[in-house]
Amino acid sequence: MISMIMVLNQKGDIMISRQYRDDVSRAAADSFRLQVIAAKEAGSQPPVKIIDGCSFLYTRHRKLYFVALTRSNVNPALVFEYLFQKVRILKAYLGDDFEEGSMRNSMTLIYELMDETMDFGYPQNCAIDVLRLYINLGNVKPQDEPEPSQLTSQITGAIDWRREGIRHKKNEVYIDVLESVNLLLSSTGNILRSEVMGQVLMNTKLSGMPECKFGLNDKLVIDKEKGDNKRPSVEIDDCTFHRCVRLGKFDADRTITFIPPDGEFELMRYRVTDNINQPFRIMPVVQEEGHTRVSINLKVVANFSDKLYATHVIMKIPVPKNTARSKIKGSYGRAKY
Repeated sequence: MISMIMVLNQKGDIMISRQYRDDVSRAAADSFRLQVIAAKEAGSQPPVKIIDGCSFLYTRHRKLYFVALTRSNVNPALVFEYLFQKVRILKAYLGDDFEEGSMRNSMTLIYELMDETMDFGYPQNCAIDVLRLYINLGNVKPQDEPEPSQLTSQITGAIDWRREGIRHKKNEVYIDVLESVNLLLSSTGNILRSEVMGQVLMNTKLSGMPECKFGLNDKLVIDKEKGDNKRPSVEIDDCTFHRCVRLGKFDADRTITFIPPDGEFELMRYRVTDNINQPFRIMPVVQEEGHTRVSINLKVVANFSDKLYATHVIMKIPVPKNTARSKIKGSYGRAKY
């Protein structure tokens, strides 16, 4: 698993390092500084570098490098998720625009957070709501002090994303479904690839420890139902859930059962590739007029109902970089070069 976590500045100097295993040393930072930071590979090369049998996985925040070192065959997605969670935790304690100066002034806090979020190279509790119950330094405002037994159950229990005793004057749940349609069309207008990427965002203001159930018109569920029920179905290819979702219940009956965190959070992400209706039909006509002039006519037709309206529609037409001037005529909206 992870052997060491380092935070370096833009010069490659180690600001903070925490060693969880003894198979790497701080001398490895010199190799990272010379082959990644000094070579200016960050941003142009993949954020994974293998040097002398040691794997360096890193991400950047402003002018800081958060680096994880390991010599084992670790899951890179897990390491990057921990680094992203580490940055998110520091933003909660030090502010969204924390930098080298603010980190040097909070060394004790940062080392305490590193010890609480990882043990012997294995990520542990990264929930900000739980961390701020017993680490009340920085900008995170402490809440009502819980009982010691309650604090222990929240740290080591199965539900660490929600504390007990939450009370609201009114129980409310807000659900937003955001979808983006990605299409790749050929020059003749045929669809080469299409997919819908969606996410379900929730804002819960519920008292106590409520159990919520969320249902989908999934094709697998509707096919299992008896009778001639012809409800429209959607075949979901893959989906990822917030850790509050009970995956066993979802595998059994395809219902999303969970005890939600308090406030805003992302419940799930999903992807659909079949039966996607193209929102617009694009008909381009490109004509070359001599060696120095090109005429482009673009016609866009909406495929949805007359009762629906599309807002903030932007069409971008790439042209050569050496284009000297252009004349634009549009039937609707505005156009500029």
